[in-house]
Amino acid sequence: MYQTYIFDLYGTLIDIKTDEENPEIWERLALHFGYQGLSVSGEELQERFLQERDLQLEEAARSCEYPDFVMEEVFRSVARQLGGEPDQAWLYETVRWLRTLSMIQISLYDGVTDILQTLRERGKKVFLLSNGQKTFIEAELTMLGIIHLFDGIAISSEAGVSKPDPLFYQYLVEKYGADLSSAIMIGNDPRTDIEGALKVGIDSCYIRTESSPSGIEVRSNYSILDADLRKIPGWNS
Repeated sequence: MYQTYIFDLYGTLIDIKTDEENPEIWERLALHFGYQGLSVSGEELQERFLQERDLQLEEAARSCEYPDFVMEEVFRSVARQLGGEPDQAWLYETVRWLRTLSMIQISLYDGVTDILQTLRERGKKVFLLSNGQKTFIEAELTMLGIIHLFDGIAISSEAGVSKPDPLFYQYLVEKYGADLSSAIMIGNDPRTDIEGALKVGIDSCYIRTESSPSGIEVRSNYSILDADLRKIPGWNS
């Protein structure tokens, strides 16, 4: 059976709901900018953020098909547009504020800690391959008590590339020595997790959770339709 388990994070291991579109969030974040001496409305701040994010993604798309951005750098550019020159500590704080303000709920799915611990006790290699921002992914893994249960944590904002790009899997191999010849990818999104596995020629296990997109063909080797991670291949062997 498989010796290398590669997990998606959000919607697979972590049940999370956020709302970054809520105008009130951006009004509150505008107050944070105001404390830095940067005057901006919530609406303008959101507009500038989205414009700068898209520009950075366009730039990154020159080197890969599925790029990602670094949120601190987006906020740095926005602050400079407003006449500021923020330090790194303020940028980290700003990213965390946006995440905290937009958070509706966050928790581990049932059995996650036990599954990850047991896989490693059985001598399996356990990796995380997550689209998202390093600043809040590492904080949330720490908060939920599972950051130490991975042999490697690959995050798209740090890699500059995201699933389903094969380059992201190559990043996992080069940085952490993951053996794809013995690997299975486990995730809840057919467009990123399952397609990414197909692109690099490894097996995949689709797990349907509340956050899984609907109406999309799933081309996985295995499917778990009741969100029970304990049904992943090799768990009971």
